[in-house]
Amino acid sequence: MLLSADWERLIPDWEKRFPNPEFLGAWQEHRKIFGYTLRSELVYQLKLAFTEGKLKLKDPPKYLLVDEYQDLNACDLAVIKEIAEAGAELFTAGDDDQSIYGFRFADPEGIRRFPKDYKPSDSLELAECKRCDCNILNLALYVARQDPRRIEKKIHAVDGAGPGEVRILHFENQDEEARAVAEICQWLRSEQNVRPDNILFLLRSDYNGQFSKPIRRALEAKGFRVATIINPLDPLNCPKGDDGREQKDGRILLSLLRLRVDEKDHLAWRTLLQLRPNGIGEKAYFALYELARQKGVGFADALMLVRDDPCLIDRFGKKLSEEVAAVQKILADIPNEEALPPLEVVRRLGEQQIAEKQVRDRVVGVFEKAAAGDPPDNMSELLRIINIAPDEQNQLEPDAINVMSMHQAKGLTADVTFVIAAEEEYLPGRASGADIDDERRLLYVSLTRARHFLFITHCRRRTGAQRHSGSRSGQEERNLTPFLRGGPVQSESGSAFTRGLK
Repeated sequence: MLLSADWERLIPDWEKRFPNPEFLGAWQEHRKIFGYTLRSELVYQLKLAFTEGKLKLKDPPKYLLVDEYQDLNACDLAVIKEIAEAGAELFTAGDDDQSIYGFRFADPEGIRRFPKDYKPSDSLELAECKRCDCNILNLALYVARQDPRRIEKKIHAVDGAGPGEVRILHFENQDEEARAVAEICQWLRSEQNVRPDNILFLLRSDYNGQFSKPIRRALEAKGFRVATIINPLDPLNCPKGDDGREQKDGRILLSLLRLRVDEKDHLAWRTLLQLRPNGIGEKAYFALYELARQKGVGFADALMLVRDDPCLIDRFGKKLSEEVAAVQKILADIPNEEALPPLEVVRRLGEQQIAEKQVRDRVVGVFEKAAAGDPPDNMSELLRIINIAPDEQNQLEPDAINVMSMHQAKGLTADVTFVIAAEEEYLPGRASGADIDDERRLLYVSLTRARHFLFITHCRRRTGAQRHSGSRSGQEERNLTPFLRGGPVQSESGSAFTRGLK
């Protein structure tokens, strides 16, 4: 994280000022043995190549189009500046009110100072909001305008938009909150003809399902199907199942596919040794790593040396050699690309390696969604698509009420949006300084996911597991976020509102 922060903020001489030289040396050795480059390092290396003159654009693109300009960090902005100064004409789109990735050091000042950084330049403003009804947009703009540094915008709902219903509802505790929102959803379905997949629940945080579980139970008791939207690549990242154990099948399948493309993929071998049920422990990994270091070779190369001569690692060589043989047998049985399309290869390997159908469908589904629309011609291309897929790219689950984090909802829209736990302890929570602005913009983005109905909830007390969340961990009392106080919509009793629906 510290390395990424230095690269993304363009901290000069980061290697000299890095506070942990022991870690830095170990990391440099580690990346050499495993042969990788961190994703967060790629843009920095491109910027470095420009700065040091290693890379010069002899034929720069005529046009450079940049979307979501407000989400760029200092390093991103520097690379774009280099390309523009090489002769590319720059077209950008963005909104400083929607800069919500401060944890990646995204800087809304980039778009705010664009007219100064690029002269001459023309500004074209979109004034019509085609997503939100009038009252929803008015409340969202009330939140956004609390930042005096933002670019002021004349935004209005499109002609023909309805008034929209906005409610800020307070409850005594989370159980009352969960029962009430479930009853509201039942009313929306029966009286307003709203489909479940047009209802979106947004949470600022949900560690171990603290907030989503009581709401899910209440909704399911009303007959709703509930989908908790996670990182779309999560099935490949050893997620925890309902029993609390890691589901390793997705990561194992991905590693096998990577070895099918490149049998010297160091990280794929390391992953399989660790995750497969082979009885190989940390001491064997360390011994193999040390052998690679002493021989000056990569991890996979050292592993092949042990395969051919197990005596190189006395205690663990035989077991390592047997594991390599077992994996290579699996690889030999995977059909080649000439015989089957890559997606079919994934499906067949999944049937062989993943016994539980529900888990298998989730894992294979990741590849199917990644290849949707334009199926790749070969396995290398399919793995490339998986590797570059963004972890925020989410789609609403059909025929279900969708529950997700506020960050995940960016770019999505629903007829009805619930913003749960809009409380000071979470928004802004522990944030301070400029980070408070980031939290305010996150609320603005969340409010503007709603088309026609917006329900915002907060509790006077949160008990049980929820008591230990937020900036006042251990204390039950909670307060409405200051971002909504004094605004055009006042908080009202959620229980009374729900009784009125009946």
